[in-house]
Amino acid sequence: MKKLFMLSLAALVFAPVVYAQQPAQSSELAKFAPPMIPHPIAAYIPITPEKNACVMCHIPGEPGMKVAKGSPTPLPPSHVSDGKVNPNRYECLLCHAEVLPQK
Repeated sequence: MKKLFMLSLAALVFAPVVYAQQPAQSSELAKFAPPMIPHPIAAYIPITPEKNACVMCHIPGEPGMKVAKGSPTPLPPSHVSDGKVNPNRYECLLCHAEVLPQK
């Protein structure tokens, strides 16, 4: 058990640190990562089940729905149940991160 703990600790210490500066759109891993939020979010938090400002623009999408460039990304069907945001998916910031400005 102690050896396993030390290996886990070593993996954390020596793991590369990654900061969200720009969306990784061209990388192989980007296919599996949730999309980045390309706009400031300070005015929209906190996000609660009763108050989710994200759904003012990011409406539930339909399968095969076409989205015009520059339009808000619709919520995928996995985030919606009975026409509303799934109660397990209302907290957008658990998976999606704001793109930080360049310094």
